[in-house]
Amino acid sequence: MAIIQRSICSIILLVVFATVHAQQAIINTVGKDPFVGKTTEVVFKAKEGIWTFHGFNNAVIKTTYKPYDYSKTEQVSDAVIAKPPVVNTKITNAISQTVEWENLTSVVVQRDKLYYKTGKEVKVKSATYFTQGDTRGFRFQLFDNEQIFGGGERALPMNRRGYRLNLYNSSSYGYGLGAENLNFSVPVFISSAGYALFFDNPSKGYVDIGLTDKNILEAGFTSGELTYYVVFGKNLDEILNNYTAITGRQPLPPRWVFGNFVSRFGYQSEEQVKQVVGKMKQDRFPMDALVFDLFWFGDNIKGTLGNLDWVNTQKWPNAKQMLTDLKTNNNLKSVLITEPYILQNTKTYTEATPFMATGADGSPMMIPDLYFGTGGLIDIFRKQSQDWIWKYYKKQIVTNGVNGWWLDLAEPEKHPAGMMHNLKDYGVNRPMAADEVHNVYAHYFSKMFFEKYLYEQGDQRLVLLNRSGFAGSQRYAILPWTGDVARSWSGLKSQPLVLLGMSLSGLPYIHSDAGGFAAAEQADPELYTRWLQFAAFTPVFRPHGTALEDYDKSVKSIPSEPCFVEEPYKSIVRKYINLRYQLLPYNYSLVYDQAVLGKPLMRPLYYYNFADSVALKADEEFMWGDGLLVAPVISQGATARMMYLPAGKWYSLTNNSVTDGGKFINQPADIKQIPVFVKEGSFVPMWITKDTIKSTETYNSKDVTIRYYPSANATTYVWYDDDGTTPRTLEKADYELVTFKGVTAGNKVAIDITTNNPNQYGKKFKRKFNIELPVGIAAGQALVNGKPVDAANGGKQTDPFQQLSNDFITVEFTGKPLNVVITTGK
Repeated sequence: MAIIQRSICSIILLVVFATVHAQQAIINTVGKDPFVGKTTEVVFKAKEGIWTFHGFNNAVIKTTYKPYDYSKTEQVSDAVIAKPPVVNTKITNAISQTVEWENLTSVVVQRDKLYYKTGKEVKVKSATYFTQGDTRGFRFQLFDNEQIFGGGERALPMNRRGYRLNLYNSSSYGYGLGAENLNFSVPVFISSAGYALFFDNPSKGYVDIGLTDKNILEAGFTSGELTYYVVFGKNLDEILNNYTAITGRQPLPPRWVFGNFVSRFGYQSEEQVKQVVGKMKQDRFPMDALVFDLFWFGDNIKGTLGNLDWVNTQKWPNAKQMLTDLKTNNNLKSVLITEPYILQNTKTYTEATPFMATGADGSPMMIPDLYFGTGGLIDIFRKQSQDWIWKYYKKQIVTNGVNGWWLDLAEPEKHPAGMMHNLKDYGVNRPMAADEVHNVYAHYFSKMFFEKYLYEQGDQRLVLLNRSGFAGSQRYAILPWTGDVARSWSGLKSQPLVLLGMSLSGLPYIHSDAGGFAAAEQADPELYTRWLQFAAFTPVFRPHGTALEDYDKSVKSIPSEPCFVEEPYKSIVRKYINLRYQLLPYNYSLVYDQAVLGKPLMRPLYYYNFADSVALKADEEFMWGDGLLVAPVISQGATARMMYLPAGKWYSLTNNSVTDGGKFINQPADIKQIPVFVKEGSFVPMWITKDTIKSTETYNSKDVTIRYYPSANATTYVWYDDDGTTPRTLEKADYELVTFKGVTAGNKVAIDITTNNPNQYGKKFKRKFNIELPVGIAAGQALVNGKPVDAANGGKQTDPFQQLSNDFITVEFTGKPLNVVITTGK
């Protein structure tokens, strides 16, 4: 069918503006007097539809087009929480019409095209509307060298130009490198030209990024409000800050989320759980959570979804006591899996049918081809459905003390096009078909969990793993994972790309089933080791894979837990798990940067600098926070890693050697190590203890080692600390920010330490900082506020897991500013 290109010719300009006392509407005919004033929105009436623009204070422009011949304009995404402000606006009429907001962003309407600018620079050129058959959407002309990132989970190169990506959340069992469409198809795309496009439409669609026409990005949808946001920023940091300002940021997780999750598919009895936990303790692996897969509510893989309780009292004789013992004796929190399907003949099926999604006739629709059995899908968009299923979750939380949840299959994995959903509770007065709401199904499930958990358990932070979602799902505290990735080298190679793509899509706690999930013919300890080395520097550390030989003899059982790996791999993995725990003060501080500034925990090397053309191609490396550069080893049999170091000096985390950046290096990387470098000037707070680390419960944030990596450039680092459990600590200002400023001149290292919360210090509260340098400290040559440090106060601190022996001095911090001057050398 011919494509109909819509025109914005012959327009009438309508400006809706606010005065101090009331809102008024002024209608200007094109070419008449310009407008200057405070507005909430600017509307252009065209021959075939209406364009509406909103300017936000944080360099964001919202654009909506409503064709006169289009009726499915409901907005059900829930992605954006920011309301358009009343802002100073200037509209000029010449050959084209220009709308400029007070933050110097503007949109130029010129015949049938839109141009978006910051200042005088055009960032987005030639944006147009199109319709083709049942698809409606927008086209944008791309610059010649423009790169496009984001789009959610894609096992593709970070630059997605040259691909056509489905916007339809999909599961993909056993995928590897090259999988284009996975569980999160988040419609936000970031350009190296300094802007992002966010298509706020959750219906089934696609984005063609230069595949059909190398110079065109085309986004098409089958239903829903036709809205997109242009988000400006000079780098990824600014763009994500502005994007998350309108879609929300992740609430703080509990500190134990940064520990080791013990998990497999799946534990089949209390006795088996005790055996695994005992073996993990015997082999000295720290751990913080234990995940129960679907056997907690049934004896089989199939036919049990919907029982929602511990139905086998022989295998689980006393669930409450078991979970209590795990927590009391081992500091292990419990996480239970759940799914949105209720199968026939399960414990709750009859009770659940009124709350299921329906067919066109209004009766519950059964799904016959679901892998786990025939059943229905909870219509999570109905408040009654939410209340019904929540009572089962609440029982496990209140009665049995469950600490976290794991929502699986919520894309939904099977979602027939003829299935209908009721969204009257959200203001939609017609049934909505599956394809119209598919991409926000999991989002609304997370929303329900978050709101009800916060209401019921107001003293605890929610832990919710969810395999799917939409833009804005981060607001509901989800810990997404990358689905059923293959236990293969291709599976491992895909993960840095998938995790970084999600990080740039506003979902910062993305992680993988470390070691790989999908069934393999035999164990590969080298693959397992390399995967866990990588996972140690990702938001959640959760080894998880299939071990189902008891149920299916054709499937090899390969345990996910590191205690079952042979030597020397076991010791290597233990070292990296312990390193993750040692980095707990550094890792936990990253949550503040996300919650306040929208920074992802994992960041590509070009996060602050699009101009580094080499970094733009270094897809398989990443920054963990601002300080650590990680180069995972993802090739079988590798003993070295060719990698790129950006400009500046870089210290090896494991041996303190210094390397100049701005070049490629071939770094040794035998099976015992992966390259991890620290950027000069970085402060890295660590938990260094001679005791065996068992869990995050024994962590004491009042006694922390601060590693400073000297630089001639002055640097500042802000360390965040709170109690690690209480919700809304940011809103209550119940936290501390300790600021470290450092600079090196010759052999003199100067460090200043201050706090935003000095009033909490006193007789019962003070901190001890062990300031550690990767260079020698001259004996007796350290001053604190101008006074010499006691010669006995310092020496060498040996890291038992990294085998480093660094010089350090200890300072007592009582809330008053400290100036520490250290002379290096011997």
